[in-house]
Amino acid sequence: MTRVLVTVERADRDRELLERARALAVGAETDLLVVALATPDAYETIEKTLGAIGRAEHTNYTADDVLDGVSADVEDAANDVLEPDVEYELRTIIAEEDEQAEALLGVANRTDCDHIFLSGYRRSPTKKAIFGDRAQRVILDFDGYVTVGMD
Repeated sequence: MTRVLVTVERADRDRELLERARALAVGAETDLLVVALATPDAYETIEKTLGAIGRAEHTNYTADDVLDGVSADVEDAANDVLEPDVEYELRTIIAEEDEQAEALLGVANRTDCDHIFLSGYRRSPTKKAIFGDRAQRVILDFDGYVTVGMD
């Protein structure tokens, strides 16, 4: 096994998924890639918040600062769950819902991941038709193991 990828959208909800990925990474003695997954709307919310804080503090925040804000909760959860047992790399993906599966698969393939952990959630048939089902697309298109945690 080369590398395990675990996606985290909401740190409070996805802690169990992080714990499962940690157990596999420890057992297989492999690297772990934690991906903070967010939509452009979430990015924009953090950007506006940091802009307001920056104006009040007379400072400027960069795009990197915004990305750090988007992934801050995920990084905190990863530190709590993974350290000191597992070293990990954190990446952030900002993508619309209907583009997230492709973005995850791209990262997994570029970084030689052979197991993906991702959270799934129940959606109405209408939302599945409009946005697709990320977990299903990853399961069907990924050439490796996929573990889906359901909320």
